[in-house]
Amino acid sequence: MDRILADRTRAADSTVDQRDQAGSAPVVRRWHAEHPRWAAAIAERGVDWDHPRSVHWNAACGAEAAADFAAIRRQARTYDAIAPAFAATARHREDRARSAEAMGDLVTARENYFMAAVHWSAAQWPAHADDAPSRGYHERKRACYRRYAELADHHVEAVSIPFPGTHRGSLPAWLHLPPGYRGGRLPVAVVLADLDSCKEATVALHGDRFLSRGFAVLAMEGPGQYECAMLGTHFSVPAWAQVGPACMDWLAGRDEIDPERVVLTGSGFGSFAATVVAAHEPRFLACAVVEVCHEPGWTTVFEQASPTYKMRFMYMTGHTDEAEFDRFSPTLTWQGRAQRIRMPFLAVAGQHDELSPLDWTRDLLDTVQGPRLLVIYQDSPHHIGGVPSARLGPSAPGLVADWLAARVRGDAFPTEQWIIDSGGRINRSPLHALEPLDEADPSEEPVAELFTEPMAEPLAQAATEPSGQPRSGPPTPVPPAGQPAPVPPHEQPAKPAGRARGSRKKGSPQPDHPQPSVRHEPAASNGSHGRSKVPRRPS
Repeated sequence: MDRILADRTRAADSTVDQRDQAGSAPVVRRWHAEHPRWAAAIAERGVDWDHPRSVHWNAACGAEAAADFAAIRRQARTYDAIAPAFAATARHREDRARSAEAMGDLVTARENYFMAAVHWSAAQWPAHADDAPSRGYHERKRACYRRYAELADHHVEAVSIPFPGTHRGSLPAWLHLPPGYRGGRLPVAVVLADLDSCKEATVALHGDRFLSRGFAVLAMEGPGQYECAMLGTHFSVPAWAQVGPACMDWLAGRDEIDPERVVLTGSGFGSFAATVVAAHEPRFLACAVVEVCHEPGWTTVFEQASPTYKMRFMYMTGHTDEAEFDRFSPTLTWQGRAQRIRMPFLAVAGQHDELSPLDWTRDLLDTVQGPRLLVIYQDSPHHIGGVPSARLGPSAPGLVADWLAARVRGDAFPTEQWIIDSGGRINRSPLHALEPLDEADPSEEPVAELFTEPMAEPLAQAATEPSGQPRSGPPTPVPPAGQPAPVPPHEQPAKPAGRARGSRKKGSPQPDHPQPSVRHEPAASNGSHGRSKVPRRPS
């Protein structure tokens, strides 16, 4: 049966070159120098030792798969055990799918084929080389998802987006049309996955957030991601700058798609990729990014987080030598590009993002020229969850989908900052582009003066930097409720060299997008009024 599945894949336009490639994995010094530390973390917490990746995979598969992921979290207590654990679970789901199909239970069959595909993809994740096991996992993933697509309750189509200069001249993707589609032109969401995910896990098995809102979905992988890396199409910022035009040109030729209503979204690594794509393709109607990665050069990710991030990114870029990759990594930046963005732009972030300090996203939004919204979840890490603001406030994925749906409807919105506080309340305030520092006048406009109303329950500054080291200087005092936050008395340190401040100068004209008056959502009936905010830490 494995041979039959492989044959089906080859007959269904498998995009991976079948040549026997030896492949070699990147070598990262921290993975070896700090191996006891990471081995202990994996032994204690399993596959989610550094990031709740299994939560994302489980969310795509639905409730039935929860037992699968719980078992894998218990079993996979070493890095080398992760791929075999997912592969064994994938085989089990394949067996169930084939049995259900033989009995005529096609709904059960398609659900198990979907779950098998996601497990095969998860088995690929720990590998950082184009070797035989990784190619084998890919073929099984492709075969299972292909069979799911044939049985799905909506139209799912394997597509190849022409992309000159790549190994086979195309980007692999799946096009989904919403259930019940009977014709006409649809809005479409182009969805870019994270480092830990793949296009097959981008559209949920049940109740997908975009399909249920009437969108078509183009779930794709770009340069360096999963299938593209296996094709020899590696990551670079210039390569991603070409992705938007390639997608829009392809979508313009589809009768089902309204080319005037194409939106873009990405999470994690996909947030960085989507930012670059948006900067080079003005035909997108809007762009929304979540769980952001906006630090230029990705120093925090590569040198403080788990070394597996760097290992995977080296694989995505085609590097095996770490010193060479370190010379390449400064090119990983939106700087010099983001000022091209004039479409509506949404960024959703955790207050204490440990992978990409929040100030970098603020700097990005200072640079974006169109209407924009910054949403911050109080106390949340990079993965938005596990804190009261995420539990009691709006769901971050749902917020993104609703915001993009509003852009498709043509709804106007003010440029704002939203703080989702620990009570789940949305605290709105204007989002101003900060002015660049004048060398003759080193003082900076106090952040508190940017707000016109008293702020209730201000969020305290974190006592540590994202790296875990104590923050220099005295802590920012927390004022009583209802009083504005005082400006820290100590002098702010100079900003690191090369860090962009923003493109709008004092006295320059504002963007020509509509700016309705700011509306403030009523607070919960606990007597609290005004709004709280996350102070921008000294830069």
